[in-house]
Amino acid sequence: MGKLDELFGKLSESVGEDSKSDLERLESIEEFLSSGDFEAALRELERIKKEENVYVGAVIFVRNLLNPPEDVPVNRPMAMEYLTRLLPIINGMENWRYRALALSEVAMAFYLFGDEFNGDLALKSALNLARAAGDDVLSGILRELIKRGLIEKAAHAFSLVRDRKRIDFLLSQLVEVLYLAGELEKADAALAHIQDPFYKAIALYNLALVESNRDKDAALAFVENAIRFAEEIENKNARIELLIKLNDLKSQLTGKGISLAELILRPSPSELPEHGEHADDENQG
Repeated sequence: MGKLDELFGKLSESVGEDSKSDLERLESIEEFLSSGDFEAALRELERIKKEENVYVGAVIFVRNLLNPPEDVPVNRPMAMEYLTRLLPIINGMENWRYRALALSEVAMAFYLFGDEFNGDLALKSALNLARAAGDDVLSGILRELIKRGLIEKAAHAFSLVRDRKRIDFLLSQLVEVLYLAGELEKADAALAHIQDPFYKAIALYNLALVESNRDKDAALAFVENAIRFAEEIENKNARIELLIKLNDLKSQLTGKGISLAELILRPSPSELPEHGEHADDENQG
């Protein structure tokens, strides 16, 4: 009977494991990762059923490899092994959106650990899937590449985005990243490529915020330029909201501003001759 008891015991454990919900498994993954047990976390990730939860678990896993707890040592060979073992789990997802976003996370981790070859392979796969999944997925990948300073890797992805406003939004973020990195000529070039005056004004506003505590003259120059472009925005709500923000910042820098009445009474660009493209989204701002 001892052998049968042992067998039934193992079967009971197996049934108990299968009864765990995805949420419980995600919680277990976080617990394993917090203690540095990547092996157990990976095994738990393999048992998650729903693809959206596999995606969440994969992202948690990758980001813990990149930013482990202070008392958990992670070296490059170890990270490469786990990232490589993570790929079949991600590629097993049928949903293109989740697979593209998860692969992009792995690609960025490869880059940050110094493995450009595998990073390029993963990013190429992610971008191919993202093209089919939609511009919002491409934009999400691009935004993360820009935030993590992987500007050169973002260059090709820019050419895949079809929505001009998404391009301008991403360029406005790129301007700030390049400026903070000291790449002033590249920041100017990125700014020049923005077509929508709304996003051009936003980019300049962000630069003004950067300089507001270190060079008030530079900050004021950015604000003045931002106001010039903000006044070209076709959408009245977006124009007024942004001008109010710019005026508040200008007031902080100089102690002076313009009245809200003046902002509201200004004519829209469509009432003035010879205006170019303008923001037309009522929700911009």
